[in-house]
Amino acid sequence: MLHNVLFYALCAYINLTCIQSYVIEEDAVAYMDGDVMIGGIFPIHNEVSNLLNRTNADDYICTGLNEDMVVNAFAMMYSIEEINNSTLLPGIKLGYAIYDSCSDVSKAIQSTIKLFPELNSLYNSPKCSSEIMPTVKAVVGEIHSEISIAISRILSLHSIPQVSPASSAPDLSDTVQFTSFLRTVPSDVHQTQGIVKMIKEFQWNWVAIIASNDDYGQSSVKYLNEYFGDNGICIAFIKIIPSNIRDPKMQEAISSVMDNLQKYTANVIIIFAQASCVIKILNESITYNITRTWIASNTWSYSRDVANIPNFKNVGTILGINFHGEVLPYFKSYLRSLQPHRNRKKNLILKAYIKEHAECTKDSREYQKCNDLLSNCSTTEDSMKQNFSQRCRINNSAIDEYIEWSVVFSTNLAVKSIAYALKNILCKDEKCTKDTMFAPQELVHEIKNVKFPFFGEIFKFDKNGDFVNGYEIINWYFDVNGTSFKKIGYYDFINNNLTLNHSLIKWNTLNKTIPDSNCSKPCPPGYEKKYTFLCCCYNCTPCAEGYFSPDPDMEQCFPCGDNQWSSNGSSRCEDRKIEFFNRKDSLAITLMAFATFGCILILTTVYFYIKNTNTPAVKATGGKYNYLIIISLLCSLSSIYLFIGHPSDVVCQIRQPLYGISFTICVSCLLTKSLKYNLPYKSSEKVKYILRNNPPIIIGALTIFQILICILWLTTKSPFQTTIYSMPKILVLQCDEGSYIFFSIMLAYIGLISFVCFILAYKSKKLPDQYNARSISFTMLIYMFVWIIFIPIYMHTSGVYLPSVQILAILASVYGVIFCCLLPECHKTIQMIQKAFKNGCSTNKGVEQTLQKCSKIWHPETSGFFQN
Repeated sequence: MLHNVLFYALCAYINLTCIQSYVIEEDAVAYMDGDVMIGGIFPIHNEVSNLLNRTNADDYICTGLNEDMVVNAFAMMYSIEEINNSTLLPGIKLGYAIYDSCSDVSKAIQSTIKLFPELNSLYNSPKCSSEIMPTVKAVVGEIHSEISIAISRILSLHSIPQVSPASSAPDLSDTVQFTSFLRTVPSDVHQTQGIVKMIKEFQWNWVAIIASNDDYGQSSVKYLNEYFGDNGICIAFIKIIPSNIRDPKMQEAISSVMDNLQKYTANVIIIFAQASCVIKILNESITYNITRTWIASNTWSYSRDVANIPNFKNVGTILGINFHGEVLPYFKSYLRSLQPHRNRKKNLILKAYIKEHAECTKDSREYQKCNDLLSNCSTTEDSMKQNFSQRCRINNSAIDEYIEWSVVFSTNLAVKSIAYALKNILCKDEKCTKDTMFAPQELVHEIKNVKFPFFGEIFKFDKNGDFVNGYEIINWYFDVNGTSFKKIGYYDFINNNLTLNHSLIKWNTLNKTIPDSNCSKPCPPGYEKKYTFLCCCYNCTPCAEGYFSPDPDMEQCFPCGDNQWSSNGSSRCEDRKIEFFNRKDSLAITLMAFATFGCILILTTVYFYIKNTNTPAVKATGGKYNYLIIISLLCSLSSIYLFIGHPSDVVCQIRQPLYGISFTICVSCLLTKSLKYNLPYKSSEKVKYILRNNPPIIIGALTIFQILICILWLTTKSPFQTTIYSMPKILVLQCDEGSYIFFSIMLAYIGLISFVCFILAYKSKKLPDQYNARSISFTMLIYMFVWIIFIPIYMHTSGVYLPSVQILAILASVYGVIFCCLLPECHKTIQMIQKAFKNGCSTNKGVEQTLQKCSKIWHPETSGFFQN
């Protein structure tokens, strides 16, 4: 009884398998039986012509043979036959069932359901679903991402492995949504990065994007937006077009694209769409006489259908990016050997291709009128069959043109990855069994972990089920023989490195050079960019003084070095001219002349005082302290020479203390005179005695205090030589006073002594003229006025002539002493001598004795006061 049940169950299974095999073969466009069946779904045709007006669900009319995809379907057949002829799976024959998606999602879903008739049984018998295994173990396909996403949702539900040779949408890397999906190409995340690299390589920053309204186009736009923002590339416009050329809104979308191409200045257009949509766009651009540089995504970068557009060379330059692929050594020979009389397998793809491209004699063309070229002709037509085999062959040169090695290569990889996974399941110790009753999940697991040698490398999928491979950069060549595809570079996304051979690129532009595609024209040298509302759109602004930009299109101007300068809009810097208050300067010469003349005047008074040192007249004007005043004035004038000429740290440190200390001595001496003049008639004899006999203490004490101020100045923050860069085109060398506080204290201290001296002298203004009280008052008044005026002028003066301000103040101060004190005293001394001689006090013993004899005649009020 049990044997009978098993027998009938086995028969039922065999019948079910036969029915399923028949259903699969009936709807397939290419079929070959085998122990293990592999399905294939390819867009053999470009569209479904009756998509919007079908009478029933199965009524799909596919039109527009896609020769590129025909070759890819042949690549799957070739790969399976290659494995069958090898020792990879000994004793096991692989078969295939290839379906046409007609580049339409709904047709692809229908093909998927027909490829797996067991799915109906799975739904009808949920309790036994785990015991029913699909006849087709895996699927190779689809090419287009949006179709792969649709069929993967069905296959992933049942853990049936799907390996795509070209679908690159980033969403397919989601192993949660698409659990059984794998692909032998990288994700479009890397393709968009490669496009960004290419745009940066050609220094473009103003591009447009046209993308289809599907997962492939939308994800590509998403990632391009992200990467463009990170790389300073702006998008002139983005146009989304329908993914189906039969869509009623397609023409409206194409017209909108043309309007934007005419409106915007972007010369580089990136298109993420199927070849059929690209054909419409480029045909329209030829009509509108729009020439651009087009960047082709992997969906059409090798499209022969696009390349066969009439007047195609008028579209401009086309650069493409596609997956890297190796040349399969015997694939061309395989294609050239395809002849209908040699293929007993069902192959409607070959039939369709022959109708398009076979070169036949008249008799053979008559034979082609048979409804079925391969099997439905009567046996009486055997002679015609023989004629066809002899006279009708595939156009070998034509089929070579449609080989896109990147997809052929990845299709071969997809088939081999499945074959090696089957080997891991079915074969042990180089022996294989035909036990195909394994769970689909087991095959998915083995494919994900498969590793095998391929073209000198180890092939494997990454954790997302993607194949880590590079990209080729392609340039479309236009000539009299048609369009050809030239590999000009490679993008290694693992190392993020783009390599281009610029000498191989042919630019289809007027001047045959790289076209410009920037929002703004490049700024010339000497200008910098000032961005507007976009990071790529800017105005060119000339560099300011002291800045330069050596190259065109600079982001910003660079400052010149400290010793250089540039004018507005400069592309380079010039060396500054070094300037200081030079001794050859006319103003410097004038000031030195006044200083020298002052020294001469002072030396003249020295001669006079030396000659009449011991006379009462000289003693009356100050006696030996006049020499101290003269020395201090000479030192003050000598400091002027340190303000002129090339400054140095030592000179800067000497000149101010030299003037400050020396003039302090001068004013201190005048102060002692003022004290003597102010006290004789009002002070006690003791005070008179102190003032008469201790002027050195007063002068020394006042001078030492100034010296201490200068020492603190030099030890804390001393003056130093500095360079001023604020003047255009020149470097000004001058002294920085270090601490302007100490500088102010030094001058204020002299001013304080001068003020006290002025007050004392002013109180003595009623004394006789010979006391010179008025002269000292006027001298101190000049000094205070000069240095009060000096402060604002000095603070508001800069540049080369800054030292001249202080020189003028010093000269005014010194000349004030000379003309108000020294010279008047000399004049009065001479008058005294003349008066003595006039009053008969002359002796034969010289001027000195004469003046001593006659001192009481001309100076009775001071008798004994100035005498030592």
